Amino acid sequence: MSAIWRWIYEPNFGLANALLERIGLPPQTWLSNPRLAMPAVALVALWKGLGYDVVIFLSGLQNIPTVYYEAAAVDGATPWQRFRHITLPLLSPVTYFVLVMSIINSFKVFAQIHVLTPDGGPLGSTKVMVFYIYELAFQQFHFGRAAAVAFILFAIVLAITFLQRWLIEPRVHYQ
Repeated sequence: MSAIWRWIYEPNFGLANALLERIGLPPQTWLSNPRLAMPAVALVALWKGLGYDVVIFLSGLQNIPTVYYEAAAVDGATPWQRFRHITLPLLSPVTYFVLVMSIINSFKVFAQIHVLTPDGGPLGSTKVMVFYIYELAFQQFHFGRAAAVAFILFAIVLAITFLQRWLIEPRVHYQ
C-alpha cells in the first residue's frame, strides 16, 4: 500500500500534484519537504486503518436494538435527537475501543515511514520511536539499546492506555 502512496505523492507525475494543479495550486514535494513529510505519512497510516475502523463501527451500529429508534420515533424525536441520544451513547464502547486501538497503532507506524521516507525522511522529520528502534537494532546492531528503547515505548503506550481508561471509560455507556 505504501508503494502506491509513494507513486501518488511523486512530485513530477503523482496523482496528488495532478489534483493540486487541476484546482490551480502549485505542486508540492510531499515526501522531501520536512514540513509535509510527516502529515503525508500520517495520511497514509490513517487511510490504512480506516477500513478496519469502519467495519468496527458498522458492527457497533448493527448491535444497537431497533426498538430504541422505534420508541424515539413514536415519541417524536428528530433524526438528530435519535443520533445524539441513542446512537452516540450506545456507540461509546465502540468509539472507546477504536480510539484506544488507533492511538496504540499510531505508535507502531513503521512500514509506511520505511517505504515512503527511507532514513527517517528529510531532516529526520518522520523518524519516530519504532523507526529509531529499527535503526538501533538492524543498522547499528545495538540490540540491547534497541530493546531498552522498545521497553520505554511499551511503557509510554501502557501509560497512555491507562490514562485513556481513567479519563474516558467513565463516560462510556455499556448496555
